[in-house]
Amino acid sequence: VKWEEIMKERGLMKELLKYSQYSSNQLNTEDLINQKNLAYFGKIGVGTPPQYFYVHFDTGSSTLWVNSVYCKSSASQHPLFNPHKSHTYHTHNKPFSVHYGTGSVTRVYGYDTITVIVKHQKIGLSKNEPGSHFAKPLHDGLMGLAFMPDDDTIVDTMIKEGLIEESVFAFYLSRDDQKGSEVVFGGTNPSHYQGQINWVPAQRNSHWQISPETFLTDWCKSGCTAIVDTGTSMLECLQVLSAVSVLYLQYVFECSKVNSLPTLTFIMNGAHLHLPPSAYVLQVSGRKRLSEPMNCSLVTYSIDGHPYWILGDVFLRQFYSVFDQGRARVGFATLA
Repeated sequence: VKWEEIMKERGLMKELLKYSQYSSNQLNTEDLINQKNLAYFGKIGVGTPPQYFYVHFDTGSSTLWVNSVYCKSSASQHPLFNPHKSHTYHTHNKPFSVHYGTGSVTRVYGYDTITVIVKHQKIGLSKNEPGSHFAKPLHDGLMGLAFMPDDDTIVDTMIKEGLIEESVFAFYLSRDDQKGSEVVFGGTNPSHYQGQINWVPAQRNSHWQISPETFLTDWCKSGCTAIVDTGTSMLECLQVLSAVSVLYLQYVFECSKVNSLPTLTFIMNGAHLHLPPSAYVLQVSGRKRLSEPMNCSLVTYSIDGHPYWILGDVFLRQFYSVFDQGRARVGFATLA
């Protein structure tokens, strides 16, 4: 007698599937390093034999790229991939540029083995990285995971190679120096969340974008567009900045006032998700004397011309987040 039949007879199968919606044994887990709550990096090997790099797993972009020997600018402070030392590398030799909020990177395409996961993945090799942001050696590249039609992400390649059954990946992002941050490909890790996953439809061919009719806040009662982005460390929302600046006339204030800030409530497809002020405020300075107050600042920002919210790591640390490409949806669950 199979265990599934026993579970069905006892009426437990439905309850089991509620908490284990992706029962495939084909899961790939990548441990992530928390870089002072600014970014989360994972170690991957590129080529054969593998050359190792720490990359930023980013749902806000769709390209996998690493610094290469072709780049003579700021990338020199990073480990550099040498395609001539990999016998599985195949060049595409097509240059392209990608623009980020903090700068742009020029690369050439190629194909090679990503040893932690797949054998034949499209990868960009950096040729030019202008700007000070890319000169800071916090990471050696990006693992793009955005929901875009023109780029095959690592998830698409894993599906093609039969490494996972579901085009699903999920993030657990730890706080501060806590260990255990991870991204799981092919399903979820139930040890990191409890209860059901609250699903929100995502617009296809976009950067994991949530449509206005399913995303509401106290400052956006008629609905706003939001992008779920692990590559953004903060929470982008002009309304919150405006509200707090009116309250305190400044963005840096005494930490004793944190509890008077509002809890941000996000209504996503009917589910209420709460972000307490402790989650979006950061202590920015100590004090030389006990009589001096400690100062705090908002971990939020706004960019002129952006008509949408960006739910970055400040938001995602509060929940277990699941990205389901096959069903075009994003899910959030309460942390265990």
